[in-house]
Amino acid sequence: MKFRVIVLILMIFGAVFVHYQNQHIILAYSRQIDDINESIKSAKDINLELITCNSTLGSRDRIQKLAYEQLGMRYPNDATNVHSITMNSKTETFCLVDFIVPSVEALTK
Repeated sequence: MKFRVIVLILMIFGAVFVHYQNQHIILAYSRQIDDINESIKSAKDINLELITCNSTLGSRDRIQKLAYEQLGMRYPNDATNVHSITMNSKTETFCLVDFIVPSVEALTK
């Protein structure tokens, strides 16, 4: 009889211990998930800021300014042969084609 009571008490203590141990593990994992979500959110914010900065650096005004300053090129009055920067949404890359001079040149600095 004594043995059964001791086993029952040990089982109750074991169940309580396992319950709180599992709860502690669940809380630790939820904290890790929150940290990961925060780092993902901050990475997305940084990515958006860099994309914005990149698009301003690759804007037509910036390229015209660099072309005028570094290459001595002038922007034509007739803009029919001038094409803009386009962003490919699938690969998120930029494609720059400007027909400012007779041969096609891209400023990559």
